[in-house]
Amino acid sequence: MKIYLIKLAMHGVSPMIWRRLKIPGNTSIAQLHEAIQIAFGWDDEYLNQFHIYGKDYGVYHNGGLNFSDDPYQVYLDDFEFDPFDKFTYEYNFFDHWLVDVRIEKIEESAEVEAL
Repeated sequence: MKIYLIKLAMHGVSPMIWRRLKIPGNTSIAQLHEAIQIAFGWDDEYLNQFHIYGKDYGVYHNGGLNFSDDPYQVYLDDFEFDPFDKFTYEYNFFDHWLVDVRIEKIEESAEVEAL
């Protein structure tokens, strides 16, 4: 199983605010959203979306955006990322908190389960 070492960095913030996570490839977009919320100490009360390879993904909130894919059925491995690939995660559309997500390294392991 692939393990992704990802770096999360708040866009346009100085000094830089960042986190580094190891995430298994069988982690869904919904689970990645939850991991990012925990890593930054957020409480998931605002709208969110990922922008990956030109397409938006996210976890639906009442009154928010609709997405064409079920975030619980789209997994990191589905994107076939390579090291140094990037995408974004946007949270709180009012304050426009943008997180740059970078795949720093991809490891192989048979022992890690999904979040």
